[in-house]
Amino acid sequence: MKPRSSLYVGEVVHRRIRPVRHDLRYRVYNLFLDVDELHNIHERIRCLSYNRFNLFSLRDRDHGPGDGTPIAEHVWQVARQSATAGPVQRIFMFTYPRVMGYVFNPLTVYYCFDAADQLCLMIYEVNNTFGQRHSYVIPVSGDRLHACRKSFYVSPFNRVEGTYRFSAAPPDESLKLSIILSTPEGVCLSAWFSGQQVALTDGNLLRSFISLPLQPFKVIGGIHAEAAKLWLKGLRVQPRPSPPAQDVSFTIPETQDNDRASLRHP
Repeated sequence: MKPRSSLYVGEVVHRRIRPVRHDLRYRVYNLFLDVDELHNIHERIRCLSYNRFNLFSLRDRDHGPGDGTPIAEHVWQVARQSATAGPVQRIFMFTYPRVMGYVFNPLTVYYCFDAADQLCLMIYEVNNTFGQRHSYVIPVSGDRLHACRKSFYVSPFNRVEGTYRFSAAPPDESLKLSIILSTPEGVCLSAWFSGQQVALTDGNLLRSFISLPLQPFKVIGGIHAEAAKLWLKGLRVQPRPSPPAQDVSFTIPETQDNDRASLRHP
Protein backbone atom coordinates (compact mmCIF):
# COMPACT_ATOMS: atom_id res chain seq x y z
CA MET A 1 0.00 0.00 0.00
CA LYS A 2 1.37 3.39 -0.99
CA PRO A 3 1.95 5.55 2.13
CA ARG A 4 -0.07 8.76 2.42
CA SER A 5 -0.47 11.54 4.93
CA SER A 6 -2.98 10.45 7.56
CA LEU A 7 -4.14 10.66 11.14
CA TYR A 8 -3.71 7.67 13.45
CA VAL A 9 -5.87 7.32 16.55
CA GLY A 10 -4.98 4.68 19.10
CA GLU A 11 -3.37 3.81 22.40
CA VAL A 12 0.10 4.12 23.89
CA VAL A 13 1.20 1.59 26.51
CA HIS A 14 4.33 1.77 28.69
CA ARG A 15 5.22 -1.33 30.69
CA ARG A 16 8.11 -1.33 33.14
CA ILE A 17 9.16 -4.86 34.03
CA ARG A 18 12.17 -4.42 36.30
CA PRO A 19 13.20 -3.56 38.93
CA VAL A 20 9.49 -2.96 39.69
CA ARG A 21 6.38 -3.69 37.65
CA HIS A 22 4.42 -0.66 36.48
CA ASP A 23 2.00 -0.01 33.58
CA LEU A 24 0.73 3.16 31.94
CA ARG A 25 -1.71 3.49 29.04
CA TYR A 26 -3.53 6.37 27.42
CA ARG A 27 -5.40 7.31 24.23
CA VAL A 28 -3.65 9.56 21.70
CA TYR A 29 -3.78 10.75 18.12
CA ASN A 30 -0.72 11.23 15.90
CA LEU A 31 -0.04 12.88 12.58
CA PHE A 32 1.61 10.86 9.81
CA LEU A 33 2.82 13.42 7.26
CA ASP A 34 4.97 13.51 4.14
CA VAL A 35 7.73 15.92 5.16
CA ASP A 36 7.79 17.41 1.66
CA GLU A 37 4.15 18.50 2.09
CA LEU A 38 4.66 20.44 5.31
CA HIS A 39 5.25 23.83 3.71
CA ASN A 40 1.77 23.92 2.16
CA ILE A 41 -0.19 21.71 4.57
CA HIS A 42 -2.39 24.67 5.61
CA GLU A 43 -3.76 24.92 2.06
CA ARG A 44 -5.28 21.48 2.52
CA ILE A 45 -6.00 21.41 6.27
CA ARG A 46 -7.19 24.77 7.56
CA CYS A 47 -6.79 23.97 11.27
CA LEU A 48 -3.18 22.72 10.82
CA SER A 49 -0.31 25.13 10.17
CA TYR A 50 3.44 24.93 9.69
CA ASN A 51 5.52 27.42 11.71
CA ARG A 52 2.40 29.47 12.48
CA PHE A 53 -0.02 29.41 15.40
CA ASN A 54 -3.21 27.44 14.86
CA LEU A 55 -5.36 24.95 16.71
CA PHE A 56 -2.84 22.36 15.44
CA SER A 57 0.65 23.23 14.26
CA LEU A 58 4.14 21.92 13.56
CA ARG A 59 7.28 23.98 14.12
CA ASP A 60 10.82 23.42 12.88
CA ARG A 61 12.32 24.21 16.27
CA ASP A 62 10.50 21.23 17.81
CA HIS A 63 12.54 18.82 15.69
CA GLY A 64 16.07 18.18 14.45
CA PRO A 65 18.76 20.53 15.78
CA GLY A 66 16.11 22.88 17.20
CA ASP A 67 17.64 25.94 15.52
CA GLY A 68 14.89 26.50 12.98
CA THR A 69 16.33 24.27 10.26
CA PRO A 70 13.34 23.10 8.19
CA ILE A 71 12.19 19.64 9.21
CA ALA A 72 12.36 18.29 5.65
CA GLU A 73 15.83 19.71 5.04
CA HIS A 74 17.19 18.19 8.25
CA VAL A 75 15.68 14.74 7.89
CA TRP A 76 16.66 14.43 4.22
CA GLN A 77 20.23 15.34 5.16
CA VAL A 78 20.24 12.66 7.86
CA ALA A 79 18.82 10.08 5.45
CA ARG A 80 21.53 10.84 2.88
CA GLN A 81 24.24 10.50 5.52
CA SER A 82 23.12 6.95 6.26
CA ALA A 83 25.32 5.26 3.69
CA THR A 84 24.07 1.79 4.65
CA ALA A 85 20.49 2.55 3.61
CA GLY A 86 19.14 2.21 0.09
CA PRO A 87 18.06 5.32 -1.86
CA VAL A 88 15.28 7.08 0.03
CA GLN A 89 12.46 8.53 -2.08
CA ARG A 90 9.84 9.61 0.47
CA ILE A 91 9.92 10.41 4.18
CA PHE A 92 6.95 10.54 6.54
CA MET A 93 6.99 11.81 10.11
CA PHE A 94 4.86 10.22 12.84
CA THR A 95 4.46 12.81 15.57
CA TYR A 96 2.23 14.73 17.95
CA PRO A 97 1.23 18.18 16.72
CA ARG A 98 1.25 21.29 18.82
CA VAL A 99 -2.25 21.84 20.21
CA MET A 100 -3.05 25.49 20.88
CA GLY A 101 0.68 26.13 20.75
CA TYR A 102 1.88 23.43 23.15
CA VAL A 103 3.43 20.01 22.66
CA PHE A 104 5.83 17.57 24.25
CA ASN A 105 6.98 14.85 21.86
CA PRO A 106 8.75 11.98 23.66
CA LEU A 107 9.29 10.35 20.28
CA THR A 108 8.94 11.37 16.64
CA VAL A 109 9.47 8.58 14.13
CA TYR A 110 10.51 9.15 10.52
CA TYR A 111 9.57 6.36 8.11
CA CYS A 112 11.78 6.40 5.00
CA PHE A 113 10.63 4.60 1.85
CA ASP A 114 12.46 3.63 -1.33
CA ALA A 115 11.20 3.93 -4.91
CA ALA A 116 9.14 0.74 -4.52
CA ASP A 117 7.47 2.15 -1.38
CA GLN A 118 9.37 -0.34 0.77
CA LEU A 119 10.56 0.74 4.18
CA CYS A 120 14.35 1.12 4.05
CA LEU A 121 15.31 3.41 6.94
CA MET A 122 13.91 4.44 10.32
CA ILE A 123 14.84 7.57 12.26
CA TYR A 124 13.81 7.72 15.92
CA GLU A 125 13.98 11.26 17.30
CA VAL A 126 13.87 11.14 21.10
CA ASN A 127 13.22 14.05 23.46
CA ASN A 128 13.71 13.94 27.22
CA THR A 129 12.12 16.25 29.78
CA PHE A 130 15.40 18.16 30.20
CA GLY A 131 15.14 19.83 26.80
CA GLN A 132 17.60 17.47 25.10
CA ARG A 133 17.10 15.60 21.83
CA HIS A 134 18.83 12.70 20.10
CA SER A 135 18.10 10.67 16.95
CA TYR A 136 18.82 7.01 16.21
CA VAL A 137 19.15 6.18 12.49
CA ILE A 138 18.65 2.51 11.64
CA PRO A 139 18.56 0.79 8.22
CA VAL A 140 15.75 -1.75 7.83
CA SER A 141 14.91 -4.42 5.29
CA GLY A 142 12.29 -7.15 5.02
CA ASP A 143 12.62 -7.93 8.73
CA ARG A 144 10.55 -5.43 10.70
CA LEU A 145 12.82 -6.04 13.71
CA HIS A 146 15.78 -3.68 14.14
CA ALA A 147 17.96 -2.61 17.04
CA CYS A 148 20.52 -0.12 18.32
CA ARG A 149 22.51 0.64 21.46
CA LYS A 150 21.02 3.14 23.89
CA SER A 151 23.19 6.28 24.13
CA PHE A 152 20.81 8.99 25.42
CA TYR A 153 19.36 9.72 28.87
CA VAL A 154 15.56 9.49 28.85
CA SER A 155 13.95 8.09 31.98
CA PRO A 156 15.58 9.35 35.19
CA PHE A 157 15.22 5.83 36.58
CA ASN A 158 17.29 4.15 33.84
CA ARG A 159 21.02 4.36 33.26
CA VAL A 160 22.34 5.02 29.76
CA GLU A 161 22.98 1.39 28.92
CA GLY A 162 21.38 -1.48 27.09
CA THR A 163 19.87 -2.10 23.69
CA TYR A 164 16.67 -0.90 22.08
CA ARG A 165 14.77 -3.37 19.95
CA PHE A 166 12.21 -1.86 17.60
CA SER A 167 9.43 -3.51 15.63
CA ALA A 168 7.82 -1.39 12.92
CA ALA A 169 5.93 -2.31 9.78
CA PRO A 170 4.97 0.06 6.95
CA PRO A 171 1.82 1.84 8.13
CA ASP A 172 -1.44 1.19 6.28
CA GLU A 173 -4.96 0.93 7.71
CA SER A 174 -3.27 0.40 11.06
CA LEU A 175 0.03 1.43 12.59
CA LYS A 176 1.87 -0.63 15.16
CA LEU A 177 5.19 0.32 16.67
CA SER A 178 6.90 -1.32 19.63
CA ILE A 179 10.12 -0.64 21.54
CA ILE A 180 11.82 -2.91 24.06
CA LEU A 181 14.79 -1.87 26.20
CA SER A 182 17.05 -4.67 27.40
CA THR A 183 20.04 -4.49 29.72
CA PRO A 184 22.45 -7.25 30.81
CA GLU A 185 19.89 -8.15 33.50
CA GLY A 186 17.14 -8.71 30.92
CA VAL A 187 14.20 -6.79 29.51
CA CYS A 188 13.46 -3.80 31.73
CA LEU A 189 10.71 -1.98 29.86
CA SER A 190 8.60 -1.97 26.73
CA ALA A 191 6.35 0.55 25.02
CA TRP A 192 4.08 0.38 22.04
CA PHE A 193 1.55 2.28 19.99
CA SER A 194 -1.34 0.64 18.18
CA GLY A 195 -3.78 2.74 16.19
CA GLN A 196 -6.12 2.93 13.24
CA GLN A 197 -5.77 5.14 10.20
CA VAL A 198 -8.20 8.03 9.81
CA ALA A 199 -8.36 10.38 6.83
CA LEU A 200 -6.48 13.61 7.45
CA THR A 201 -9.28 16.18 7.31
CA ASP A 202 -10.28 19.23 9.31
CA GLY A 203 -13.32 17.35 10.56
CA ASN A 204 -11.34 14.37 11.85
CA LEU A 205 -8.75 16.61 13.52
CA LEU A 206 -11.50 18.59 15.23
CA ARG A 207 -13.17 15.37 16.39
CA SER A 208 -9.83 14.22 17.83
CA PHE A 209 -9.45 17.53 19.63
CA ILE A 210 -12.95 17.29 21.11
CA SER A 211 -12.39 13.72 22.31
CA LEU A 212 -8.87 14.42 23.66
CA PRO A 213 -8.68 18.21 24.20
CA LEU A 214 -5.85 18.04 26.71
CA GLN A 215 -3.60 15.53 24.92
CA PRO A 216 -0.34 17.56 25.13
CA PHE A 217 -0.83 18.26 28.81
CA LYS A 218 -1.81 14.65 29.47
CA VAL A 219 1.42 13.42 27.88
CA ILE A 220 3.79 15.59 29.92
CA GLY A 221 1.59 15.45 33.03
CA GLY A 222 1.42 11.68 32.79
CA ILE A 223 5.20 11.42 32.55
CA HIS A 224 5.69 13.38 35.77
CA ALA A 225 2.81 11.68 37.59
CA GLU A 226 4.08 8.22 36.72
CA ALA A 227 7.62 9.23 37.72
CA ALA A 228 6.29 10.17 41.14
CA LYS A 229 4.58 6.78 41.45
CA LEU A 230 7.80 4.98 40.51
CA TRP A 231 9.74 7.02 43.06
CA LEU A 232 7.20 6.03 45.72
CA LYS A 233 7.69 2.40 44.69
CA GLY A 234 11.35 2.72 45.61
CA LEU A 235 13.09 3.56 42.34
CA ARG A 236 15.87 6.09 42.64
CA VAL A 237 16.93 8.73 40.16
CA GLN A 238 20.04 7.84 38.16
CA PRO A 239 22.69 10.51 37.51
CA ARG A 240 22.20 12.33 34.22
CA PRO A 241 25.38 12.22 32.13
CA SER A 242 26.32 14.71 29.46
CA PRO A 243 24.42 14.13 26.20
CA PRO A 244 26.19 12.40 23.30
CA ALA A 245 28.69 14.55 21.44
CA GLN A 246 26.65 14.07 18.26
CA ASP A 247 22.89 14.68 17.99
CA VAL A 248 22.49 11.70 15.66
CA SER A 249 23.61 8.07 16.06
CA PHE A 250 23.99 5.97 12.92
CA THR A 251 23.65 2.20 13.32
CA ILE A 252 25.62 -0.04 10.97
CA PRO A 253 24.14 -3.41 9.91
CA GLU A 254 26.88 -5.48 11.58
CA THR A 255 26.24 -3.91 14.99
CA GLN A 256 22.50 -4.19 14.51
CA ASP A 257 22.76 -7.90 13.68
CA ASN A 258 24.77 -8.52 16.85
CA ASP A 259 22.23 -6.64 18.94
CA ARG A 260 19.33 -8.58 17.46
CA ALA A 261 21.11 -11.88 17.98
CA SER A 262 21.77 -11.10 21.63
CA LEU A 263 18.11 -10.20 22.12
CA ARG A 264 16.85 -13.38 20.52
CA HIS A 265 19.30 -15.58 22.41
CA PRO A 266 19.79 -14.02 25.86
